[in-house]
Amino acid sequence: MGLRMRKSIKLGPGVRLNVSHKSVGLRVGGRGAGVTVNSSGRHSASVGIPGSGVGYSTRLGGSGGSRARAAAIAPSPPPKPGLMASGTEKAFYKAIAAVAAGQHQEALRLFRASNAKDSKDKALADDFFVGLLSAQLAEDEAAIAALEKVVDSDRALPDTLMEKYLDGGGTVLAITEHVAVQVPFGSACAALVLAEVYQRNGRLEEAIGVVQQLVDVHPHPYLVLSLCDLLAAAGAYDELVLVAAGVSNQDDVSCQIRILQADALAKQGMRDAALEAYKDALRSKKREPGLLKDARYARALLHLDSGKKALARKELEKLYAEDPRYRDVADRLRALTPDR
Repeated sequence: MGLRMRKSIKLGPGVRLNVSHKSVGLRVGGRGAGVTVNSSGRHSASVGIPGSGVGYSTRLGGSGGSRARAAAIAPSPPPKPGLMASGTEKAFYKAIAAVAAGQHQEALRLFRASNAKDSKDKALADDFFVGLLSAQLAEDEAAIAALEKVVDSDRALPDTLMEKYLDGGGTVLAITEHVAVQVPFGSACAALVLAEVYQRNGRLEEAIGVVQQLVDVHPHPYLVLSLCDLLAAAGAYDELVLVAAGVSNQDDVSCQIRILQADALAKQGMRDAALEAYKDALRSKKREPGLLKDARYARALLHLDSGKKALARKELEKLYAEDPRYRDVADRLRALTPDR
C-alpha cells in the first residue's frame, strides 16, 4: 500500500529550492534548546536575531513570547538602512529591532507596514515574518494567508532583505515533545510553520500534504519525523510504518521515528515487530531522556497488553527508579504488586 497524497496547497519552486539547499545539516536538540512545548508538543519555537545578543522563544498560538538566553547567531548587528533606502526596508529594519526587544505586537505592525509599502511586491521576507508572528500571536487566519503566499511563490527565501538584515537567522521548531530542529529563516521554514497552523485549526490533511511535499523534495530525517508525527495524529499507522521503513536509531530524530513506528506497529497488532522497534529505540543511553522514558513505558504497556505481567513490571520498575513521577508508572506498579 502506497502513501496517499493529501490535497493541500502546492508548494512553489521557491520552497523546493530552499529545502534542497538551505535546510540540510540542521542542529537537533530537545526541550533544553530554548523550546517551550505545549500539550501537543508541536507548537513551539525559539528564534535568534543576528546581532541582537538575544533570542526569544514563542508558542505558536500562545499569548506571546518569553525571553530566552539564546546566543546571537551572528556576531555583529546589521547596518542601518541608508538615507536612500525604501520605506519597505526602513520599516523592516524597525520590525527586527522590535522583535529583538520582545515587542511582538509592535514588530508585527511594522512588518505589516513594510509589506504595505512594498507596492510592487519586490520582497517576500515581510510576508514571511507577518506569517510567523501572526502564528505566534494566534492570528491564524492572517498567518495562513501570509505563509501560503510565501510557500506558493516561485521566489525562494532568503531574499535580499532577509540576507541583508537577518543573515544566519533561524528558528528552532519543536517537531515532537522531545525533538526540536534549528531551521534557517526561509521558504522551507514557512512551509513547516504553515503545517503547524493548519494542524491546530483542524486541517490535519492539509498539514500532512504540505510536509509530504517537503519530504518528496528532500527526505531529510527531521522532515520524515514531522511527517510521521502528523500521520500518527491522523491514525494513519500503515502509512507511518511505510514512511519510517529502514530507519535505525542513530540520533534523537531517528530514535523518535523508531518510537512512532513501534507505536504504529503495536496499533496494527504487530507486537513482535513493535518490540523490535522499541528495543532499537532503547539501544543507546545517549538519547534524550524523555525519549527513552517514552519508549520504555510504551514497551511496558505492550507487555501488559500481551499478558506478560512480569516483563511489564520489570520495565516499569526501571522507569520508576529513574523517575517515580513519570505519568502513571507508580499506580501501574502498585496494581502489579501482590498484596503482602
